[in-house]
Amino acid sequence: MEEEKKFIRDNTVTKDEFLAQFEDKTTEITVLIRSAWKKGARPFPLFGKEALANIDYMVPWIKDAEGALGSFGSVYWFTKKSIFGYPYKPVFKEGFIYRLRVRPGRFSDRPKFRYFFLEEILEEDVDLSKDDGIYHNALDDYYKDCEDKAREMRVYVTRDLDVSKAVQKAQFHIARAVTGISAIRFMESGNGQMIEGLLEIPYDNREHDGNRNLKLKAGTIYWITARRRTGRDKENTFILKQILEENVKDEELIKLAEEARTPGSWHVDGLDDFYVKNGEAEGHVLWDDSDETSGVDLVLICDVDNPKTAVGATPHLLKILADKEAFKTKLFDAVVEHMADENGMIDTWEGESEGDVSLTTEEFVKRLSIDVILLNPDGTGYVEVGLDEMFTDHCLEVNFNADGSFEVQGLMG
Repeated sequence: MEEEKKFIRDNTVTKDEFLAQFEDKTTEITVLIRSAWKKGARPFPLFGKEALANIDYMVPWIKDAEGALGSFGSVYWFTKKSIFGYPYKPVFKEGFIYRLRVRPGRFSDRPKFRYFFLEEILEEDVDLSKDDGIYHNALDDYYKDCEDKAREMRVYVTRDLDVSKAVQKAQFHIARAVTGISAIRFMESGNGQMIEGLLEIPYDNREHDGNRNLKLKAGTIYWITARRRTGRDKENTFILKQILEENVKDEELIKLAEEARTPGSWHVDGLDDFYVKNGEAEGHVLWDDSDETSGVDLVLICDVDNPKTAVGATPHLLKILADKEAFKTKLFDAVVEHMADENGMIDTWEGESEGDVSLTTEEFVKRLSIDVILLNPDGTGYVEVGLDEMFTDHCLEVNFNADGSFEVQGLMG
């Protein structure tokens, strides 16, 4: 069985050996800059007097994630640090789209991830807003996790919103403005209920052109048609289709909205009461009762039909707290599996000048901490894992499923 190749992106190889990982022929690619070197970031590996610089890109407008560009990737080049001016030129702007001439990597060691070597910048700030294919991809992506049919409902709006003042930040997403809602009456059943949720208003100059001049006023009830999102943590998010009537009179809905916005508390046996506001119950626990520094912030997402209770999330929290060490061990095992190389070493960003510092698994785990646990009513949630400044001020986000499995999402902060 052929050994899986590992892409080498540090100075453990020569410059020629590094370049040999790329094809001889060049091609053109168009990518969005996801992250680029900036002041305050760690230096790049040095090859003699040259630094190996890179940008990370993403390609959200391409449906075929297994194509030539993958979903994500890196573009590399060699550069010298300037005595005056900005080092590691050329300088790329994050969030901008570039057309580049590159040499593709001969292989990729990660699914959906690609490597390229930069030959030339062909165009900066590329405008893709009029590309029909990209727009329809964005439209499909926007509605992929919501109900097919729009429902009639009355909603109590909690925040003023002037869509005309919203700014579209990307060419490949459906732009949306968002306001809050705290009570809903679904017209099919006639029932009103407290709900701490969101109302999205999509807008553009195509499918949603009519929404561009909408103005919603806090404290007002609107009769609308909307589609409910079905994705994870999105049960209380609705996408506006049409406003049927403004300034609707509904005294019951007003009372429910007022009650939903009034802070309260949620009791969990053995813990201090949780503070409840805006559909979340916030608490705190010592992971180790003998260690005052082992505090973990707890967030219970309140029940879908009542933002004052956390009946659904509470038993999942109690299960975790009943065997905290088992939870921590399984969590940290997932983190190590995600971050360690084949030799069981983890490269941190703590180097003074040459770049990374490598730690053993044991050294790395000793510095991890559980900072925040958020739980949904269905038992899913996420953990913020503290990294003790091994990656500057970043922490690590790890999702977990109701079956107890973990999925590491990556660095955040």
